[in-house]
Amino acid sequence: MTKIERVAADVFLSQLYAQDCPDAVLLTEYPSSNSSATRLLNSSKYIIHDPAPPPRRELLKVLGPHHLMWAWGQHIPVCSEVPPPQALLDHWQRMLGEQAVPRWRTLEDNVQYITVFPHQSLPENSQVIAPEGYYALHSKEVIEKIDCPQAAVLDEIAVPCLLKLTHGYAGLSNFLLRESAEADDVLADLQEKWNNVTYVINSIIDGIETDFGVQFYLKKSGAVVWLGFTEQRFDENGKWSGGCFSAEAQEASFDDLTKMIGPAAEYLHSEGYFGVVGIDVVTNDAGQQFLVDVNPRLTGITPFLMASRMFAADGLAEGIYLASFKYKGPLNQLIAKAESFTRSESPARVVVLSAFEEPTGDTTICHLSVTSDSQRRNQEVLSQMEMS
Repeated sequence: MTKIERVAADVFLSQLYAQDCPDAVLLTEYPSSNSSATRLLNSSKYIIHDPAPPPRRELLKVLGPHHLMWAWGQHIPVCSEVPPPQALLDHWQRMLGEQAVPRWRTLEDNVQYITVFPHQSLPENSQVIAPEGYYALHSKEVIEKIDCPQAAVLDEIAVPCLLKLTHGYAGLSNFLLRESAEADDVLADLQEKWNNVTYVINSIIDGIETDFGVQFYLKKSGAVVWLGFTEQRFDENGKWSGGCFSAEAQEASFDDLTKMIGPAAEYLHSEGYFGVVGIDVVTNDAGQQFLVDVNPRLTGITPFLMASRMFAADGLAEGIYLASFKYKGPLNQLIAKAESFTRSESPARVVVLSAFEEPTGDTTICHLSVTSDSQRRNQEVLSQMEMS
């Protein structure tokens, strides 16, 4: 069985990466294969199944890239096309200290980039993980190659089943097919949007009770560092919308969840990957576990998990993360409201991980986390944020 290392709660991801690629820079942006709002286009190579119509510019260039910088640390710089606003960086410093504020820099030539997806627009030798092999590892086809209990892969559609585009993310390209007519409509739509679309068909796992997002760091040496897990949240359309953290649950579920890590780490290491890995593990009502996703990259929940480890060391052991939270007010008001809970009678850490104001100025869309001593208190705080 693979030995799982542990690190102190106050370790930043940049410290782990600095051991394996000390001169690299983290590029936090995804490319797009159908957006005209970014110069990081994968138009003919390393196709990414981002939504159609494409994500709005603010999601692609601001909300997504900036939140991956939260709780990263300063050991390796971060990069994006649009810099994070100073108000956000100042907020991060007040919430977790100066060491949590990343060293931001612009996109430049002759730099080695840690990427969250292979980029066609960057030279191959400037990407820490060779893009051709990295693209293969991002495919949903990889899941079947890992020796873990998992849903069966079907040769053809047999409803009910789950259809996954091979290079989608955040559940945006997963389709639950319940009826044959629904399957026909989905396939026709996909063929219209994507040329020669590739997908994986999985049988349905019945009786799912929990969905865990398990995270670990895979060293260049093949050693594994346990980071922890969150319980995943999905909206009514099956789109990933955030997650919850419990410090107590980290220990209670450690032995069971780490059984899935070894096979995934061994396969990824054999293919030349190192860095953060996120795997999704579901548990059914019979207590059985199944591997349902493998993501060789920082995921949307990674920054929240890393910060939650640090907050838990201060006695704030329960957290919740919400993606695309709508706040009724401008960014400066949002930050002030978030920080006010630190000084309340029942303290909570409310962190704006990334944000942009709508053109009207009366609403701010943000990735938001709330951490306190209980999920009940977290819900109270969220209710007050929603009423602002």
